[in-house]
Formats: sequence, structure tokens, C-alpha cells
Amino acid sequence: MVIMVFPDCLLLNRASAESSADYELLVIGPESYRTMLKWFLDFKETQGVKANYFSIEWIDANVQGQCIVEKLHEFIAGEYRRSCIKYLLLVGTYEQVPTKYVYSPSDEAGLADFNYKPSDWYYAVPDWNDSEVGLLGGNIPKFAVGRLPVRNREELDRLLQKIVQVEREFKPGLFLILSDQNINAGFLLDILNTSRKVIVESPSTTLDAGLLNNVTYLVSITHGNPDALFTRTPDGELKVLLACGDADKLGVTYAIHYMAACFAGSLDLSGESLARTLVTSKGGPGLVIASSRTERLDNPILFGFWERFLATGDVGCSFIEAVESYLLDQRVFSSSKPSFSSYNFYLDKVIYGDVSWRIKDPEYSIVDISILSNTGVQVENNGRGLLNENADEPTVFLPGGNSIILLLVYTLSLILAAEHKIWSRSRSRVSTR
Repeated sequence: MVIMVFPDCLLLNRASAESSADYELLVIGPESYRTMLKWFLDFKETQGVKANYFSIEWIDANVQGQCIVEKLHEFIAGEYRRSCIKYLLLVGTYEQVPTKYVYSPSDEAGLADFNYKPSDWYYAVPDWNDSEVGLLGGNIPKFAVGRLPVRNREELDRLLQKIVQVEREFKPGLFLILSDQNINAGFLLDILNTSRKVIVESPSTTLDAGLLNNVTYLVSITHGNPDALFTRTPDGELKVLLACGDADKLGVTYAIHYMAACFAGSLDLSGESLARTLVTSKGGPGLVIASSRTERLDNPILFGFWERFLATGDVGCSFIEAVESYLLDQRVFSSSKPSFSSYNFYLDKVIYGDVSWRIKDPEYSIVDISILSNTGVQVENNGRGLLNENADEPTVFLPGGNSIILLLVYTLSLILAAEHKIWSRSRSRVSTR
């Protein structure tokens, strides 16, 4: 059942909310998006997700608080206590549905910029306490928060059409990892294990859209700024891998893009946001996970999410479980001394898209494919790259690369993956900035 809330009928709103105490998805957005969102919520009901919609105008007029951010937090906390919601979806940019700026310095000395972090996760903690920021187990979210970062009805319509298409017509496909040539992706291969087909590509130039054919999941572990991802060439020069201007040129739609890069998910810095541009474009991903500020290569949230998601198929709950595991890690956090720099890797995370998306049979969502239509490469079920099935020894073939060099890269990634557990204990902080 989908409950729509009408701003001029307070008693009806209250009765409707009380009669829908067991819904899972709470959606909040401007009144002007109501009609379009009803179509989307009707679709979610067909997927087994009960939803409830409230306009931000109604919340502002009927909930007490000093500012709209406090009113939103109070209202959402009440809905969680009453209905035990699992997902919150905010519709609009920060100008339409504001976020909370949480004080969490960029380093423990508090000397760096960006000491106030925009974080929608504030809304997912009913009993948020600023004094717990940076501490072990501090402000663990109770439910998943996503955002549709649209600026107008046209963008909302395009994004909703893409989300419904991706979810309704979901097809298993390839798992592609794009990484800088100087960044080891072996730790993620280790998490995904050898039973799954994973392609690792280290492009040194602008991304070829043909590489995304047959891709379902994409992880990019690169350098970044708000409007672009960068890759490093063999001679050390940074080259643009993917920029906002490339979004409309992708031509293909895929399910999830996890960006492990600095600033790519920001909505409040100068210029455009790459994550926002990709998710609101006609092609590209149906859902993006990114960081609005800094990111670190060995962030456990990254591989914690994929490990859980490929077991459960639940985007939102998988992310929350990964975050909770991270915040309770005593090797990272202390109960008495704040670790702001580590805590920020939680605060900065954004999910743009349908956070309530649940995929059936996720263990079969990564396929073993014998021929890639865009490369003609023969592959076998090895799960650690594209392998020539006719070769006596495994040889890595990746589009546009030299097989001998890539074999060395591949071998090195296996060695580093085997050493991942030892490496992770050292907690070496490798920034992707």
C-alpha cells in the first residue's frame, strides 16, 4: 500500500500515517514532485516495498524545530520509532531537501579545510549525539539513506525512468573494476573470491564507453575531484578518465557504480558533481555510491558492502551493515579519543539512487561470459580477470592493453591480494586524492 500525504489535510495525514505503521520506505521531497513520485512508489509496491511519501513543505509547516534540518530529523526519527523503516529516500539537491553539516575535522588537529561535512546519515540516527562523532560506535545509522539529487522535474522523470528500467529489466552481467595503474585492486578481488568473474582494467586515457557493454557492476578506484575521475599514466601524468561531459556519451545503462575517489559525490562544491551527472543522465548507472569529500583506498566500507550485497541483494541494508562493522572496529576507533579522519569516510558517503533496491538471486548476478561482443575475447570461469581459454597458462587479456604487461600486473595483484589481511592490519592510510 502506498500512502500519499496531502499538505492541507492534517487529520487525514495523521490517520494515513497511523494506518500504515509497517511500511519500509520513507520518501521526502518537494510538493511539486508529488505526482511523479506516486508513479514511482506504485512501482515499488509491485516490487514488495511498502512506501510512504511526505512533502518537505508539510513537514516544515507541521513539525516543531528551529530549522528545517531539525524538523526533518525530528519527523524522520518519529517515523522510524513508529514504523521501523528500513530506507529513507530524499528527493532533490541540498537546496530542496537540506542536509546536515556535521563538525568533524579533516584531521585530528582540526587544521585542514572542510571541517564541516555534509551528511545525510544524520537523519538515519534518531538519537544523534555530536559528542560521539569520531568515537567507536558513534552514531551508527539505523536505516539506509539515499538521495535522488535532481534539480527539476525533467531530471526526476529521467532518473525515475532509468531506475524502473534497471530494476524491472535487471540482467546479470560483468563486474568491472577500473583502477589506476599504481593502485592495487587485489583486496577487492580477494573479497569477491575466485568463483566470480571479475574484469580489472587500468586505462591510461579517457574511458571507452564500449568497455561498459555487458557490465552490471562497476567499481572505479581512482583519483577524483567533484566533476571528474582521473587515472595515472605509466609516466606518472594524471589523465581524465571520466568527466561530467562524458555522461551523455556512455550510451549504455548499468546497475551500480561504486566510486572510490575523492569528492566525486559532492553536491555543494563549485562546479558540477560527477556522481550526480551520471545518475541523472539517460545512460550510465541506475545507482551510484560515492564520497562527497575524501576517500581512502583501503576503506573497509567498500569491500564490506560488496561482500554483503552479493550475498543478500539488498543495497541499503548491505551498506548499513558495512558501515556498522566499520564503526565498531576497535582497530580503527577508540571509545575515548576521536578519530575524525577515519570517521569522515562514513560521514562523506552518499548513495544516489533507489536505496531500497533489492536484487533477487544476487549470487547469480555476475555472469561468466564466453565471448565479449566488443572485444571477441574468449574467457573461462576463473574469476580473476579475462583469461584465454585456449592457452596452456593463464594470460590476461584486457581491452587496449599489452598482454605481457597485464600479465605482470595480474600476477602482482594476486600476490598483493594474498597479503591483504596482513596489509589491512597495518592500517596504512593510502589516499586516493
